[in-house]
Amino acid sequence: MSSDNSSWNRFARLKVSSKDVNKRLRKIEKGSLRHAHKFVTSRLDRLSNVRRRVSVWIILVLVMIGASAVQWHISRNSFTTMAYTSGGSYSEGVLGPLENLNPIFAKTNAEKSAAKLLFSSLYRYDSTGNIKADMADSISVNDKETEYTVKLKKGLKWSDGQDLTADDVIFTLKLLANPEVGAEISGWKSIKFEKVSDDSVKFILPSSYSPFVHALTFPIIPKHILKDVKPSNLREHDFNKSPISSGPFAFRLLQNATSDGSKKVLYLQSNSNYYGSTPKLERFQLYAYPTQDDIAKSLRTREITGTPELIYNDQSAEVKSMYAAEAHSLNNGVYALFNNNSQFLRSKAVRQALSLSVDTSKLRQSLSLSTEELSGPTLNKFLGKNLNSSSYDVKKAKSLLDAEGWKSVNNVRQKGNDKLKLNVVVLKNSNYEKVARYLAQVWYDELNIESDIK
Repeated sequence: MSSDNSSWNRFARLKVSSKDVNKRLRKIEKGSLRHAHKFVTSRLDRLSNVRRRVSVWIILVLVMIGASAVQWHISRNSFTTMAYTSGGSYSEGVLGPLENLNPIFAKTNAEKSAAKLLFSSLYRYDSTGNIKADMADSISVNDKETEYTVKLKKGLKWSDGQDLTADDVIFTLKLLANPEVGAEISGWKSIKFEKVSDDSVKFILPSSYSPFVHALTFPIIPKHILKDVKPSNLREHDFNKSPISSGPFAFRLLQNATSDGSKKVLYLQSNSNYYGSTPKLERFQLYAYPTQDDIAKSLRTREITGTPELIYNDQSAEVKSMYAAEAHSLNNGVYALFNNNSQFLRSKAVRQALSLSVDTSKLRQSLSLSTEELSGPTLNKFLGKNLNSSSYDVKKAKSLLDAEGWKSVNNVRQKGNDKLKLNVVVLKNSNYEKVARYLAQVWYDELNIESDIK
């Protein structure tokens, strides 16, 4: 106990001098400054150099990474190709009604679209409008061009697995030539046809006709399904609602989409027995609508994926922002045909005046889709290069009318008591009607000829 008290007394008597503390602090401070100068301040320049070198290396590494990425991207684009994969579905809107799936009775756009998807023919038109072989393997023609022998491809089958042969072709042709059937496809009454073999058919024409191959685009229907049906009863057969097919797609279901049946949906599936390449699409839905407005509405609601029935430039900004348009050139044209038996159009001068007064370039620009110029009575590719076509010349048109005695009196072309007035008959179609209105307006403005559009 006494020892502990003695230690405490010594600690209690210990005195701390402020001078000693300050002296020691200054000594520590000087030592710290010397170390800071030696190990930090004196090496700042060296650190700056190192930092510059590191920055350069980082930049070089980034450049190399970027160059490698660019090279990889270029190589990928050069050595890879885009390819479609199997599966998926497509929904297309067409104008109905869709009542009959037998292709020889196809009348509406919906029925014709269904026929193209379900049935094959000897020849068909491709996406550019050129004719090419479909189920035909070859064709031979005699010297007089009056006999055409078509040989079928090997291994043709119907969607139910039955063989498709020359018997089916002959069976179809007999139906087309039979007036009791009432087929929408005509022109076969004067043509003879016969079976040469199971895979060959001969056509015998009354006279030579070089474009005959275009007549071989008729759809072929199955004999083994319809051979026992009376021709007059063919329209009522169940085949018309659930057909066996030979085209790229096979029938699944035809369904009413509305209570009144004005809108129908045809469900198709890929035809595994199709002679050609199996379609990549697994399913195809064909929506048949009563009006174009219904189709436009279905585009906005995305019920359908596309349609051939509407003019893209006539659609709303909303629809244009959702879809793109794709145009294909076809082997057809729109013509204004003059009735040479007409009281006024018997005159060659009047017909020439009407033609010369129309600026066809402006007419084409007024249409919603770009169209190619037609320089004559047929497609340009079938015409010679030196064809002399009439040019736009209103002055000459007026002089021709004047020379024929058709004088302009009070903005009306008259010859004696007769007034030159035309009747223009046009199909119910937005573009056709637009062309008719354009012609009528031009003929009145330029030549003072009135027109009545029907």
